[in-house]
Amino acid sequence: MSPRASFTDHNRVLIIEDVRIEDGGTYICHASRYTTARTQKNVTLFIETKPYFSYPLKSQHVDIGSKLTWRCEATAMPEPVYEWYKDGVRLVIIPGKISIVRNVLTIQNLDISDNGMYQCSAENIYGKSFTEGQLRVLAFPPSFVKEPLIDVMFGVVGGNITYPCNPEAAPTPTYTWLKNNMELNLNPGDTTSRIRMLQNGNLLILNINPGDVAYYTCRAENQFGRSSSTGQLQIADKVVIGLPPVNVQVKVNQTAFLRCQASYNSLQDVIYTWLFDDEIIDINKNVYYKQGVSQTLTGLFVTAAQFKHSGKYTCRAQTTKEHTEAWAFLTVLGPPSEPAGVYAIQSSIGTSSLRLSWTVGASNGENILFHTVEALPVMLNEWYTAVDHVSDVSSIVPGLDNKKRVVEVHGLNPGCGYRFRVYSTNSFGVGPRSRQSDAYTTRYGPPTHPPTHVGGGYGSVGDLTITWMPLEDYQLGGPGIGYHVYYRRNLTDTWTNKVQLTGNVGKYVTQVGAYNYYLLYDVMIQPYNDLGQGPNSSVSTIYSAEEIPSISITNVQAYPYNATALMVTWDPVPDTREVMKGKLLGYQVNYWERFTEDPIMNSISWRGQMSSGLVIGLLPDTWYTVNLQALNMAGMSQISETDFQLTLKMAPRMYPTEIHVGSHGSQSVFVTWRGVTTGIEEEPIQGYLLRYWFDGDDIRTASDVRVGKQDQAVIYGIQKNYLYCLRVLGFSTGGDGTMSELVYFTLGGRIAAVDQSLTEVKATASHLTVCHYTILSLCIIQAILRLTYQ
Repeated sequence: MSPRASFTDHNRVLIIEDVRIEDGGTYICHASRYTTARTQKNVTLFIETKPYFSYPLKSQHVDIGSKLTWRCEATAMPEPVYEWYKDGVRLVIIPGKISIVRNVLTIQNLDISDNGMYQCSAENIYGKSFTEGQLRVLAFPPSFVKEPLIDVMFGVVGGNITYPCNPEAAPTPTYTWLKNNMELNLNPGDTTSRIRMLQNGNLLILNINPGDVAYYTCRAENQFGRSSSTGQLQIADKVVIGLPPVNVQVKVNQTAFLRCQASYNSLQDVIYTWLFDDEIIDINKNVYYKQGVSQTLTGLFVTAAQFKHSGKYTCRAQTTKEHTEAWAFLTVLGPPSEPAGVYAIQSSIGTSSLRLSWTVGASNGENILFHTVEALPVMLNEWYTAVDHVSDVSSIVPGLDNKKRVVEVHGLNPGCGYRFRVYSTNSFGVGPRSRQSDAYTTRYGPPTHPPTHVGGGYGSVGDLTITWMPLEDYQLGGPGIGYHVYYRRNLTDTWTNKVQLTGNVGKYVTQVGAYNYYLLYDVMIQPYNDLGQGPNSSVSTIYSAEEIPSISITNVQAYPYNATALMVTWDPVPDTREVMKGKLLGYQVNYWERFTEDPIMNSISWRGQMSSGLVIGLLPDTWYTVNLQALNMAGMSQISETDFQLTLKMAPRMYPTEIHVGSHGSQSVFVTWRGVTTGIEEEPIQGYLLRYWFDGDDIRTASDVRVGKQDQAVIYGIQKNYLYCLRVLGFSTGGDGTMSELVYFTLGGRIAAVDQSLTEVKATASHLTVCHYTILSLCIIQAILRLTYQ
């Protein structure tokens, strides 16, 4: 079960917060009594969402004339439709050149005109998403500038050696090897000759003898040109590392390969041992290291390389008689390391600012671009960004250690303690945060924040009540906090009233006179402390307290609605200051049984302006007394005139039986039933209601077919391949009667039983509730969906 899942209502409701794709699946709800009776229901939940790319496109560098197969993969429900674009123009299939099969694009015989920015789109009913990558078709002659042949290779008589040839070229060139400027006439992939050329162009010499000492030239050629490089093979009298490791750079979390290939007499065995910073690496215990072969070259793999793996790597080739070593350096590139030594310069601490200093961490292969400073108010315990994107250059202070950085932090609260931390960013990404600094307290000063949520407007007659949100402890700035309260009549220019309050309070009540009820006033709050005054709040407009309305509601009349309700009507009162002495909130009906000794008085109220209301929950065939009052914030008006009314007799208590459903037409069914009779305590029956709805939906979604006093009816609009529920009931002026037993039917007619063991639910709304009624218990699965896939 998802860790975001929870249960309510005695485990009958399953709630999944922040629903995700992986939450889709089949859920089983078990219901049981204390006895052995039990049952279960299955619900399959499908999570539908806009596509998002789990495998986005990556930029490609491909040789001219070659074939490119590009694949994108989006996760979505329902399944997305894919399209491909080049430079914003939709691609179409070109036989022999461009092939598109859903999310796979294939381009044959690439040339320079195929260069561009390619996009793959995935679209379903919830939206469209894109991923993009650049295609660069490479076409240039071979070049040995970056990796020429090794000047001198050493081999041992009877040993083997591989001479690598790795020019840059596009497309891949053909290789020719020469010995002392004479072609060796080697065939790529030959596996039988003592001197052979491998498929990748490297030269392999087996069982070296003195006659192999010579100058060897690798010549590479493609349609754009030719280039060559020459090296010398010499004989050594002991084991030698012919291909020593070279310095390697690798991005953090990627894999690096350090080559190391020795030449030794074939009658001897050689063992390779690797050392890191002169300490032997235990390959069997350290999961980051693995010895293996890459492109026919033996060496060491450093998997998921971390910054701690940067350093000197030594390859030791050892036989029973001797050993030799060669080394190189591995550099792990990535985001900057965490800064250290974060502290505030004491002499710079002011009321709202200070200067922060730290020592930068290692740049890890790329220059640091900028730093970010985060602050933690001690009273809040919540970090926020205090200084964002400070360039590394601007934080260098001339004359200080070149590793030191200093930045000015502004916007701090006076008299508040802060801790700080810093992180750095380069082109590889965001580095880890530093350890937090010690706590530093700014100097006391006047408050820097105005009060918020200024309002009010309630209270006793003649009051002007003003409220605001007091400053938080970290906003006080210093001792002696208090507030200046300003108020004036609305639409006047001068603040004629000012009150000074002490303490961190949030309310002030003053008398403006009973005659000044429900009038507009402008109010403003200013904080202060022992060190000075803070900023004013914004001006808010509020009302003075209301007066109790003196109006009496007229033309109050009650009418029977059904057996348990009366409809009460009246003349609405004008919602004006003069009549209501404030703002009309609504109306209250008071009612009680007329002929009962010492009756219980009940009331029901409604909000807003209206002229009628329904009083419910009454007894059938009973006389009631009703009156009315208007409401405002101060209280209720005078009681209105009184009216009397009798409720109707009861609705039909019996329910229809012998319900039959049969096929009627292509979209209709024919329903018959046995009707009901009413007694002396019930109103005469007027007709019947056929209430039907989709199985699995709530009965509150049902549709009604109303007919007169008859025992048959036709229901139209029935859909094929859907299961419906049906209940029939009689109605009268007393209300709706008792419903019949539940009947299931389809377009073909009534069915005797329903298999509800499996229900499928598609979660497409913002809130989904699925209900199952069983013979034992109610089992509900409820998913609250807040999808963020964009």
